[in-house]
Parts: sequence; C-alpha cells; structure tokens
Amino acid sequence: MGFVRFDVHTDGITALKGKLAASQEPAAHAVAVQASKDTEPYVPMRTGSLTARTQVEGSRIIYPGPYARYLYMGKVMVDSQTGKGPMKIVDQNGDEFIRFRKGATLVATSRNLNISTASHPKAQARWFEASKAENLEKWKKTAKEALLREL
Repeated sequence: MGFVRFDVHTDGITALKGKLAASQEPAAHAVAVQASKDTEPYVPMRTGSLTARTQVEGSRIIYPGPYARYLYMGKVMVDSQTGKGPMKIVDQNGDEFIRFRKGATLVATSRNLNISTASHPKAQARWFEASKAENLEKWKKTAKEALLREL
C-alpha cells in the first residue's frame, strides 16, 4: 500500500490571522447596530424615550437604566428598603414618568408588568431574546459580510 504525501505551505496564514483579529471589532459593531435596529420593535414604547436614548458602543447595545432594567425584567420592581414602587410624576406637558427615590436598590416582585402593545405590537419583556430568536440568522449574515468587507 502506498502513501500520498502533501506539503502544506502556510505562507500568509500569520498575516491572515492578524487581519481577521483586526476585523472582529468592526464586524461586532456592525452586528450590534443591526441587532439594535432589529430589536427596536420588541422594546416597550409609550413615549419613545427608551428607544431614543438607546446607544450602540462597540459591540454593546446600551439601554439606559434603571428604567430599561425595570422594563426588561418584566416584573414590578420595588425599593428594597421601603417595599414601595415608583412615584408617578407628571410634567408640565402632561407626560408621565416614573421615579424611585435617589439611591434606591430595586428588587423584582413576582408580579408581571403590564406592557402595552398599542404602539409596538411585538413589545415585551426580555426583548433582546425575542429579537434574537427571530433575527439570529440575519445577524450571522451581517457578521460574515462585515468580516469579508474588512478583509
């Protein structure tokens, strides 16, 4: 029985590794931007403030807390010291805001939030997971395209 031998020349592999490493950050940012856009319909929206203040920094999507955390958990949150929920504040324009006392640490109760779907039919708690379930393949394609564009 004979043997077949192959010589594998790896010239350029080191350069390719470096190029791939350098391409990861822009690709991750491209995926984060796309994920943010695709997730927006799942984010609860009454006034649009949360969506307007959402930022993409590098590979992170940042929803400003503590309001975002309150909505994301989907549970009624209370002040750990007082056991009370947020204060409802109405400004001069008639817009309603919720506020906890300064420095409050929040804990979730077992009660679910009532998230309105009037303006966003897909709005729900844990919105990123819902979006990921629907858009993961699209995000993989975005990552692949971004990596190839960077190479």
